[in-house]
This record gives sequence, structure tokens and C-alpha cells, in this order.
Amino acid sequence: MSENGIEIRKLGALRGWIWVKHGYQLIMHNPLLAISLALAGALVMLALLYIPMFGPLIALLLLPVLLAGYMRICRALEENEEIELQQLFAGFEKHAARLVSLGGFTILGMLITSMVMIFIGGEALTKLLESFQSTNDPQMLMDAMWTAGSGVALSLMAGFSLMFMLMLALQYAPMLVFFSDMPPFAALRASLSGSLRNIIPYTVYSLIMQVAALALGILPFGIGLIVLLPLGFTSLYVSYRNIFPFPGEIPPAQ
Repeated sequence: MSENGIEIRKLGALRGWIWVKHGYQLIMHNPLLAISLALAGALVMLALLYIPMFGPLIALLLLPVLLAGYMRICRALEENEEIELQQLFAGFEKHAARLVSLGGFTILGMLITSMVMIFIGGEALTKLLESFQSTNDPQMLMDAMWTAGSGVALSLMAGFSLMFMLMLALQYAPMLVFFSDMPPFAALRASLSGSLRNIIPYTVYSLIMQVAALALGILPFGIGLIVLLPLGFTSLYVSYRNIFPFPGEIPPAQ
């Protein structure tokens, strides 16, 4: 299968484990820089969130740019190139406008999702959201959810489904723009197609990462997060390279 001239492979369930395994192996090529640069990128995003008024919007707009930069680092790890700090900001040097537009699509998608949820849930959903804001009592929140009605349940299901599809459309789009020079909307379509075509290995991958998060979460001082964050990035890069091969590459074994 291909999308805009880009091959999209369909892989077996075992690939979900291989993505995690090979992501770890990428980190081991240069663990100090792989981990420290992932943390640096996370700190940049955290700093953006604290900008008054427009911080969250700026963070969403720049997230694809920084993600593309870390994928450039993953490429360097894969090719055993020298790792440099400036590679983290490679997205600002190549296709920056396209990458920022992906952030714009993220904001638009979230707005559309919110509008759909409000349209379906109506006043009952609004009251439920107000309950979540006004109290921290778990029992009161559970009671509010039970009495909200079927319309609210349907709106929450619709919201979850739309956000899930948006996440799938966005997860590979920055790499497709950065490495394959694809226009933003075409990259979103290809990312969604590639993700749905590989939903089985993606599900296996997600379950393994959740188990890893639970296991690493018990470590003190947030040490687990220090390992999990770069592993999430590198394994995402490996899955991208498996699903969207560069021209002339030999397909991986299923």
C-alpha cells in the first residue's frame, strides 16, 4: 500500500515488541545523550506551558517541531553519527512552517472534538464538567457520572474516539514531513493510514509500554520517567522506520 508515493507496510503483531526492543538498542548507542536530550526537549515543552495566557497553544504548535528534532537524533543514533544539541532543534531549520502547521491541525482537531462532545452531551455534559471542577470528592464525581445520562456517555465515547484518531494521524506526521518532505495534510493522512494498517502491532506496543510505565513508576525520584521518556521517542522512531521505509530498503521480517 502507498500514500502520496510513500510505501506503507503492514507488519505482524510481534513488531510491537520489536519496536520497544530496538528503541532500547538505539538508546544504548549513546545513552547519556539520548536520555539527556529527551529530557531537554521535555523541559523546553514544560517551559512553554508556563508562558502566560498563550503558553499551552505555543506548546502545541511547537510540539511537532521538537518531535522532528528528536527524530533527527534517533536517525543519528541509527547511523552512528555524532550527536549534537543543535539536532534537537533541526525542525526549526527544515520545514519549520509545515511542522508548525501540524500543531495548528492539533489545535483545530481538539476544538472540533470539544464542539462534537458539547453538541452530543448538551447541558448534562456541561454540568458534569462543572462538577469535576468544583469538587475532588471521588464519590460525588462517580455519582455525577452515573446520573449524567446516556447522552453524556455517548459524548465521552465520541470524544475519546476522535482524540484517538487525531493522535494516530499526528504521531508519524512530523517524521513524514521532516524526512519525506510531505505536505502537512498528506502527512496526517499517511500517518493515520499507517497506524490503522498496523493497529495490531501498535496495540501490542502500547500494552508493553504501559507495563513498562507501571514497572518503572515504582522507582524512586522519577528515575523511571528518565528511562521511559527516551524509550517512547526511540521506539516511535523505530515503528516509523518499519512502517514507512526509505526508498530501496529491504522489508523487515514479520
